[in-house]
Amino acid sequence: MLVKNNHADVGIAFDGDGDRSIICDGDGKILTGDSSSILLCSYLLEKNLNSIVVTCLNSATTIEKIALQTNSQVIRTKVGSVEVSRKMVSENALIGFEENGGFMYGNHNQVRDGAMTLALVLDLLTNSGKSIDENIRSLPLSYTTKDKISCSNDDANKIISQLLDDFPNSDTSDGIKITLDSQNWIMIRPSGTEPIIRIYAESNNQKNLEVLMSEYINKIKSILAR
Repeated sequence: MLVKNNHADVGIAFDGDGDRSIICDGDGKILTGDSSSILLCSYLLEKNLNSIVVTCLNSATTIEKIALQTNSQVIRTKVGSVEVSRKMVSENALIGFEENGGFMYGNHNQVRDGAMTLALVLDLLTNSGKSIDENIRSLPLSYTTKDKISCSNDDANKIISQLLDDFPNSDTSDGIKITLDSQNWIMIRPSGTEPIIRIYAESNNQKNLEVLMSEYINKIKSILAR
């Protein structure tokens, strides 16, 4: 509301300690953490070819498409800012990000910084001469979502074990990530701080994304009911 009422170009909200930020465009539309991060990645990689980007397994695959255009490399890690930061340091990466709005700019510091993220967004807007929405529309389309289900650690392990039986070639480096094809995947992992499992998904369009998420939530509930 404040953004629209003040005819602002962008709005930004920080988390409690200011290291993560969520952005909205001039119409008040809130961007996902993936969308804002990939927007900044595209901007920075265009100016820094042959760079390294570090992100987690649950981030959108759009970043691989962006990196390919600039001869850059994407390295995936387990979920968590510490995992991303450590890999950025060891690989001398330019960028690190998480789907939850955490963004790291290696030329400044290899940790999340909400104020630096805001500065980079303002730099992008100034130099592009385009709105947030116009810049977003120039990127490859990305459809992602996430959800969560309450369950114990034992039940989380049961879910992952059963899904691995069904999909034995899945990535199990952090929970389980089931890649159905180049545009569709689902990832289930236990939370490190709460008695829940988190579910992440990506698909090639919104309808398929909703079907995919619904299908796997039902699978998980069916496993829990056994």
